Amino acid sequence: MARRARLSWPQERHQASEVVVSRVDPGRGWTLEQARDLVRQGYSVEHVAERTGFPEQMLKVAEED
Repeated sequence: MARRARLSWPQERHQASEVVVSRVDPGRGWTLEQARDLVRQGYSVEHVAERTGFPEQMLKVAEED
């Protein structure tokens, strides 16, 4: 015979945890906007990612604009 699962409800007194904001800062002196500008100027995403330290996925947004 199968057992019934117990339903558990969250405690109403439980407070939400703090919001954590994460930032990508490669520490090379470039801002994300400057890196995206380089892509818009014609530099390849791979080259800009290597020079600035930002991930390629973040830079591909500029390529699509």
